Amino acid sequence: MIRSNYHVHSNYCDGKNSLEEMVLAGIDAGLVSMGLSSHMSLPFKNDWTMKESNLDNYFKDVTYLKEKYALSIELYCGLEIDYFIDRNDISPLAKKNISKLDFTIMSIHTIGSTLSDNVLYIDESQDNFAQGIKKFYKNNPRDFIEAYYHGIARMILSYKPDILGHLDLIKKFNQEHFFFDDKEKWYKDAVIQCLDAVAETGTLVEINTGANLRVPGVGRYPSDWIIPELFRRKIPITISGDSHSVNEISFDFSKTEDFLMDCGYKEYGMIKKGRWEMQPLGV
Repeated sequence: MIRSNYHVHSNYCDGKNSLEEMVLAGIDAGLVSMGLSSHMSLPFKNDWTMKESNLDNYFKDVTYLKEKYALSIELYCGLEIDYFIDRNDISPLAKKNISKLDFTIMSIHTIGSTLSDNVLYIDESQDNFAQGIKKFYKNNPRDFIEAYYHGIARMILSYKPDILGHLDLIKKFNQEHFFFDDKEKWYKDAVIQCLDAVAETGTLVEINTGANLRVPGVGRYPSDWIIPELFRRKIPITISGDSHSVNEISFDFSKTEDFLMDCGYKEYGMIKKGRWEMQPLGV
């Protein structure tokens, strides 16, 4: 049984429930360790990340909940921090706040010029993503996808976050191979080169179960064919719900656990008493 989840959003960003409601849902689901991980504020206008003015209250609320529910669950304070391909970096505000965190998730959501408000998104809609590729990559999906995986590799090598979030988020709106065919050699090569970089760091790759709730049929992140590649490279994993509401706290954890064991994995990462430890799958 999976007993942890470190990718948990709330109404501090684009989640539907309060931090406390998410914690109570985690306790009800039998979790023993849980991370709260709002989307870090971004340096340009948007409507889905935490406002910079709310950061201090976020830290205070997480501290309060840690103390209130200490006898029921271990809680940890995190943020999902964006890496920007055009900058080859994270934001100055993110750098300033990393030391306040118990753990970090890093990921890429944006396409465009993040030094302005001229930004589109990988995961907002198929049309929005297509506009970004047309506008910033001369309508060449391959150019962006290769830049995306190179960006993930640079992010991991530069910052060594605790968790790599939704590795292949770019497949979210790729129904019927709208942007790319994930069976083509160039695509698999881009993924494999990225995994080789991740394998150098010790960063845990999250097995993200939440995508199917928001886009039925998209599957987990990363795609099933990637999991054996992770295992071959001895890349550690953790299981996360990317939970935006209380009903997503442990979505599909049981089936995911079975699949991971079929791929050869015997353990997953969990924070216990402030330290990452590997826990057995299937017990």
